[in-house]
Amino acid sequence: MSDQVVILHGWSDKSDSFENLARYLKGAGFRTVPIFLGDYVSLRNDVKIDDVAKRMEEVIAERMALPKSSPRRLGPAFHLIVHSTGGLVARRWISRYYAGRACPVQNFVMLAPANFGSKLAHRGRSIGGRLLKGLKTGLETGDEMLYALELSSPFQWELARDDLFSHSGANGRAVFYSGDKVRPFTIVGTHPYQSLAASLLNENGSDGTVRVAAANLDARGITIDFTGGRLENPKKTPWKRRGGEVPFPLAVLPDRDHGSIVHPDEPGYSRDPEAQARLGELICQALQVRSAQEYGRIAVEWAQLSHESTRGYAGSSRDAQGVRNRFFRKQGVSGQYFHEHYQLHVRAIDEFGEPIPDYFVTFMPETKKKKMFGLRDSFTAESLFFHEEVLADVHRHRREPANLCMYLDRYDLMRADGFYARLRPHQAAKVAFTVTAADPGERVSYFTRSRTGRRGIIGLHGKDSKDNRWLKRHRTHFVELIIPRIGREDLFELRRG
Repeated sequence: MSDQVVILHGWSDKSDSFENLARYLKGAGFRTVPIFLGDYVSLRNDVKIDDVAKRMEEVIAERMALPKSSPRRLGPAFHLIVHSTGGLVARRWISRYYAGRACPVQNFVMLAPANFGSKLAHRGRSIGGRLLKGLKTGLETGDEMLYALELSSPFQWELARDDLFSHSGANGRAVFYSGDKVRPFTIVGTHPYQSLAASLLNENGSDGTVRVAAANLDARGITIDFTGGRLENPKKTPWKRRGGEVPFPLAVLPDRDHGSIVHPDEPGYSRDPEAQARLGELICQALQVRSAQEYGRIAVEWAQLSHESTRGYAGSSRDAQGVRNRFFRKQGVSGQYFHEHYQLHVRAIDEFGEPIPDYFVTFMPETKKKKMFGLRDSFTAESLFFHEEVLADVHRHRREPANLCMYLDRYDLMRADGFYARLRPHQAAKVAFTVTAADPGERVSYFTRSRTGRRGIIGLHGKDSKDNRWLKRHRTHFVELIIPRIGREDLFELRRG
């Protein structure tokens, strides 16, 4: 194979980390041409992802313009492998510079990409993060990049609308990713770090740095509009995907963490030789795809692999522990590592488009008798179970508090003694999502002027029918909330002159 491969690293990393991957690919017959943009700057506070993407376009254009005889020339078509933050850099480069022309990237292989953020990003700006990563940069750790990496950042919202979801306006319907354009693949681990220091950062359903649900490019989006008095039945507008609902291949490997996902030449955490070789096989399989038909077939195959690799190793029973003991080199691996999750990026704005920084979200079961939820419905035993067990994490973006990220454990929602199993006869097997917001002042209220019913209600998930399950495992879901502003009657009056 003479296909060229470009490899792009992530935040705080260097090209040296990918020499083993380059050697592995060369051994498999690929001609690698690593372009790291001079080991692109990621630890300086004034550098944004946009700056790196712009420089990336300049460097690639220069390389593609070289004579065919030059060994440094980059051909008119190549494959791109990225790790972690490199996924955001590459996506910004593709959407910004190739909306109106063909992109030279054929197969776009993302290894543990932080497509929809990382829980660790805000820690990079902490004192500990600055001491750990910023000793050589005057305690700079790349604030602008870390704000973009932080969960539910404005950058992630903007980028998703730029390259995944269609909208009106310039380049609003350009298709970037499909089986016959740039073909994205995501490979991510769901095993945490094992070293004592790194283990403090671990989180179930993640590789120690990036959640599976945040890595998966196959996101969903919806706008929920409560204006016009629709508090119990808001207008719901699903976001349309550019190019249609083409599934992007996702492979979830139970024996890889964020560091080992770039080392197919190393065995990982499994004692199974077939599993040890799987990472390299998947990377090479993705790089060899040449058609939309092959791409679709791999999406199906990888989905089945991921299903077996997560649910198959979850559970607390003796049998489940025995399966894990036979698969992993270390005995006693926790089944919680492999729980499937949903990630929600929520943004609240008023009807004029202004962000609402102070709002509150609660989850509860729907009642079979349709009625407006009261405050007491938020404190039932079932609702408390959801918030203690199913809701695994909540994060509000530091720079934009209107943006909220919630992380839900699907296993605790669906398991035999989980949320749905605890519901009482008058409660439907459905999860409701309610929103309340602190009024901006005495003269203006959110939702309604009435003291009762000042909250919006949204149905998110139902157990009995897949048609009611808007939430999908291993995915990020964008939820845009439009909340009405209701002014006092004396804001404007007409009197007879």
